[in-house]
Amino acid sequence: MSSVVSRVELPTLAAAAEKGRSMGERLDLVEHVPVKLTVTLGDAELSVGSLFALAVNDVVTLDRDADAPVDIRLNGRVIARGSLVAAGDKFGVRITEVQPEG
Repeated sequence: MSSVVSRVELPTLAAAAEKGRSMGERLDLVEHVPVKLTVTLGDAELSVGSLFALAVNDVVTLDRDADAPVDIRLNGRVIARGSLVAAGDKFGVRITEVQPEG
């Protein structure tokens, strides 16, 4: 059995046709993609025994000062820092620092 191979002509993509614009400048290509941000207040390290001994009203002390900025993460990577604010009956984060790319 032999295979027939033919040349296929594909149209030029609009993004590639725009000379001088890098993919980084074409935010419209991905602006609808949902991402999940995570805000980290701090971390705590405790033993398994201490973990299982936790009870209602116990306090777990985090490794950050109360007035320290929180980390804003995208896929585990810190992309910004900010401070906690009240946004109605929910928490919010006021961005105070954006990490440089790199």
